[in-house]
Formats: sequence, structure tokens, C-alpha cells
Amino acid sequence: MAGIKYFIGLDIGGTNTRGILWDGKKIIKSYETKTPQTIGVFKNKLKKLVARLSMGRKIAGIGIGSSGVIDGTVLRFSPNIPKVKNLNFKKIIGPHPIMVDNDARCFARGEYLLGEGKKFKSIFALTIGTGIGRAYGKNGKILKIKKFEYAEPWERKYQKIRDRKNDAELAEFLGKHLAKLIKPYKPEAIIIGGGVVTGRKGLFSKLKKSFLKNDIKAKILKSKLGKHSASIGAVLFFKQ
Repeated sequence: MAGIKYFIGLDIGGTNTRGILWDGKKIIKSYETKTPQTIGVFKNKLKKLVARLSMGRKIAGIGIGSSGVIDGTVLRFSPNIPKVKNLNFKKIIGPHPIMVDNDARCFARGEYLLGEGKKFKSIFALTIGTGIGRAYGKNGKILKIKKFEYAEPWERKYQKIRDRKNDAELAEFLGKHLAKLIKPYKPEAIIIGGGVVTGRKGLFSKLKKSFLKNDIKAKILKSKLGKHSASIGAVLFFKQ
């Protein structure tokens, strides 16, 4: 249809990669695949995913949210995709306008502008999945805090506890460690998403209690943007 601009959003996590085709108002196509762990397969899958989502349409821009350390359009390193280093998305995807950011910041941006964070002056966003994504927003802007692109020292222990499938133990561990991280920022709201929270019934309520136990006074909310929220956040680069 004439006048419609199409955008692609990619959410690259340590376990899964999700993609959407967005027309500025709604998601019209989505696709999910396992994240390749070697750079050659990673490049090929990324090209195929973009082609599958575009369906021959002219794409106005591609927003990419990736876990790890981001430098312009380059993924320098991701702790959960260790063999994929110094990857320049611009060289892989081609002529489309591209914006790249850390996936937790993309998630936070989507929530701050479209989701649960719209009514708050400051938010702290968490993605709890293969790793722990962190991002902070204040006065309508998501801040670029470089240390949040790196894994926390306790992330491997988190992964071991997560894999034991004991939600009470996991909630207690996360509440204790995340509270220390969040308190200095004094956010009005904490917004939580990620595959572990959305995939394990009852974990969010346990985690909320653990935050309260650790003296977190912010409003604690679960993301309602859905599984493509990080991709939406990446696409919003082109709407600001």
C-alpha cells in the first residue's frame, strides 16, 4: 500500500533470535529461530531472516537489538554467543538503513515509549533469559550505561540456579543481587521481561516478593509488550 513504511526489528539473544516486520502501527509478520553459535552460520541465518521478513517489500530501516557490547553497527562481543565477535551488521545486511543497540536498552525503549513505562519519569528494565539484561531510563530517554552491556559477575551462578528449575531459589537469588544493582538509580518502576519470566508460571510473583523483601520500593511490573518487545524497541530508533 502506498505511503506505508515497513521496518524490520531483530532481537538477537543468546538462545533465540526473533524478527518482526512492522508497518509503524502493528506487527504484520514475525519469525523466531535458534541463535547460531558460530559466526559463519550466524551471518547466513541473519541474511535469510531479513529476506524472509521483507517478503519483497522495500524496507525503510532495520533496528537490531543484540545482547552484548555494541559499537555503532558492530557487535564486539556477547557473553552468551562467545564465538560471534566483531560482527558488523551493516556489512551483512546490505543497503538498508540500520540502527543497532544492546537488546536490554531496546526492550527498555519499547516499554518506556509504548508499554508499561509510559507513565513514569524513570524506569529500570530487566530481561531475564539466557543472561540478565539491564537498562535504565530517565526523563523520556534510555541512558547508555556501558557496564550493563557486560555480564554481571554472578551471571553464571544465576544460570546454574535457573537450570535447577527451583523458582523459589531463583527468585530469592535474583531479588538479592538485582536489588543491590537497582537501588542506586532509585527508579519509579521496574519492568521485567525475558523468556524465563514469561515461560515459568508463578516466577514473577515470587520475584516481586523477593524485591519487596530486599527493600525495593519501586512499582514492579511485568512486560505486556510480548515476546517481540525488544525488537519493537529497536525499530523505535526510526520513530524518535
